[in-house]
Amino acid sequence: MSASSSREVNKDEQVAQCKVRKPRWLEAFLKKTFFDSCTAHPFRRNELNKYCINCNLSVCQYCVSSGPHRNHKILKIYRHVYKDVVSLAAMEKYIDTSQIQPYKCNKRLVISLNPLPHCGSAINTEASCDTCSRKLTDPDVYRYCSISCKVKAFLCKPNDSVPPFISLQSPPPQEKQEDAAEPQKVLNKRKGTPRRAPFF
Repeated sequence: MSASSSREVNKDEQVAQCKVRKPRWLEAFLKKTFFDSCTAHPFRRNELNKYCINCNLSVCQYCVSSGPHRNHKILKIYRHVYKDVVSLAAMEKYIDTSQIQPYKCNKRLVISLNPLPHCGSAINTEASCDTCSRKLTDPDVYRYCSISCKVKAFLCKPNDSVPPFISLQSPPPQEKQEDAAEPQKVLNKRKGTPRRAPFF
């Protein structure tokens, strides 16, 4: 076996390992369309603004509350500048969102599924997204303008030592140990149990 063929095999193995570390549902999630009317529930406010991770389907609020999706993992989709976005806090549970630029939408930090139209092209290449060259607000901290840009960069560079998409199903063991070491604090509510004065 020649050295070049062994390098090709190693690259194929690295690509296969990286694809395993990236959540399977992520690419299907990025291709879905949202905010159409649900055909199964012809009611008011039946837009498909949720995504069921277990079934890889876009669903409405009625599908989630009264159907087979009741106990599944659900992501809520929002609209920002006519594009689909998802809450940063919700997405952090499933993928590493560290280098994706967040946006403010209704007092909530969100990240875009696909590049937003208002990003524009950056004149300075250092202040732009690594994949699509759109302008970033803080290029020192962020490298990508959307989840899809990070996915494309991840697929183009399979030989990185630390993959950007590691499924975060359970917290790291260090955090569990810290939680166990801290004693549970009892929160004092402003209003406690009502106590009456004795009738003397």
